[in-house]
Amino acid sequence: MTASASTAFQLYSVRSDSDSLPDLVRRVAAGGYDGVEFAQRFQEEPPDAIAAALDETGLVPVAVHADLSTIEDALTGESDLLERCAIVGCDRLVVAHPDSAHFHTRESVRALADRLNDAAAALDDRGLELGLHNDRRWTRPLLPGGVEALIDATPAPDGAADYLQTAGRRLRTRNAGTVPRGTPLRLLAETDPRSVWFELEVAELRAGGVAPTEALSLLSDRVELLHLRDLAPGSGLGEFEHVPHGDGVVDMKRVLEAASVAAVEWVVYENELDTPPEEKIDAGRRFFDRTLGE
Repeated sequence: MTASASTAFQLYSVRSDSDSLPDLVRRVAAGGYDGVEFAQRFQEEPPDAIAAALDETGLVPVAVHADLSTIEDALTGESDLLERCAIVGCDRLVVAHPDSAHFHTRESVRALADRLNDAAAALDDRGLELGLHNDRRWTRPLLPGGVEALIDATPAPDGAADYLQTAGRRLRTRNAGTVPRGTPLRLLAETDPRSVWFELEVAELRAGGVAPTEALSLLSDRVELLHLRDLAPGSGLGEFEHVPHGDGVVDMKRVLEAASVAAVEWVVYENELDTPPEEKIDAGRRFFDRTLGE
C-alpha cells in the first residue's frame, strides 16, 4: 500500500527508559518517524528542553495524553498543562482511559460526553483540540439504568459492575464484527463532531469484539490518529496478550488501508511487549517500513 498518513511513536512505550524526554525525542527522530506522542512524563520534565529537542529534530508533537480531570484543572488554572503544550507547540490533547465508572450505563456515558463537550469547547477557545482514546470497555454492553444505585445499595464485591459487563462481552463471538448498539462507543460517537475527535486504538477494539475498520466507518472523518498495537488470544476466555505487530488478531494491512481511505492523519506505534525499551523505537520503524511500503 502507499503511505498517506504520517508516522509517530507513542512515548508511553518507553516509559521505563532512563533517558530524558528530550533525548527520547532525538532517538525517535533518528528512527525515521515524523512525529511523537507524549504521555505522563510530559507533565514531569522541563518543557523548554522538550521544545528545543523538537525544534532541533523537526519532529512534530502529535498529541499529549492526559486525564480528563487534569485537563479540566488546567482550564481553571490549577495545572500548567496548557502552558506546557504552548511551549512545545502541541495543539492536541487526548483523554485516555477514563475511569471505568463512566462506562457502566447510558446515563454515565452521556455524563462523560457532556464533560468532554464542555472541555473541548473551552480548549477550542484557547486554540487547542480534544481527542478521545478508546479501550475495550467502550465495546461492553451497557447495564440497565439504575443498576449502579442498586450495586451501591447492595453488598457486593468491588468491581461488580465491571464484572457484569465483561461477562456479557465474553458471551459474544471472538470474531470481530460491527459496532454493537447499546455500547459506550455508539454513544460517544454522538459527542460534538465539531470539537471532539478520536484516536482509535485498534487492538482494544479487536479485543472488545469490534473490527477496527467498522469503528473507522462509524466515526467517519472524526478519526485523526490511529493507535497501533497487536494482540493474540490468551489462556482464558476473552483474554488477550501482547504480541509483535502483525503476529496477532489485528489485520494490520486492512486497518492501514482503511485508514488511508478515511484520510487518517497519523498512525501511532505503541509497543507494550516485555522487551528492552531501547529496542522498541527501531521495532516500530521496521514495522512501518514493512507495512506502509507495500
